[in-house]
Amino acid sequence: MNAMTTPQQTPQQGEEWKIHKRGKSCSGCQRAFRSEEEHYSGILEIGNRFERRDLCLPCWAAKPELFSFWKTRTPKREEKRLEDINAMQEFFKKLLEKPSEDPSRQKITYLTALLLARKRRVKLAGSKDGRLKIAKGWDGETTEIPDPPISDLELETPQPPMEELFEVEFSAA
Repeated sequence: MNAMTTPQQTPQQGEEWKIHKRGKSCSGCQRAFRSEEEHYSGILEIGNRFERRDLCLPCWAAKPELFSFWKTRTPKREEKRLEDINAMQEFFKKLLEKPSEDPSRQKITYLTALLLARKRRVKLAGSKDGRLKIAKGWDGETTEIPDPPISDLELETPQPPMEELFEVEFSAA
């Protein structure tokens, strides 16, 4: 090799086979894909590596040269409904304002706290003597609520109504 030539960069081991996941927008016009929008995905060969391209139908009409392609659909996106999380937080505040010795209500308070912890509206700060310590995100104060025993069967009962009411999910996202 002389001073006028530059060494050709080679991809690191395994890199030549790494192809990115579906893009959230069109590789051509950069417009974000809508939920369940039909579009084309393809593989473009650039030198000694492959790159994925996702194209909306209008950009596909320009007939890009791709090594391989297929028609696909953007996955259905569930809208995150911030107002419903806010409603859940307000519901929880009311539960805290009017504590109850009713075991059912204590369980609902506890489950709502867990849901809000998942949504990062409260922070779980430990459990002691049958009480769950919670740091509230909206005012920074801590409070304690009963940490009631809840069986798996009991967990199934409040889930559907609470999920429906606040349009959230108990299951992992």
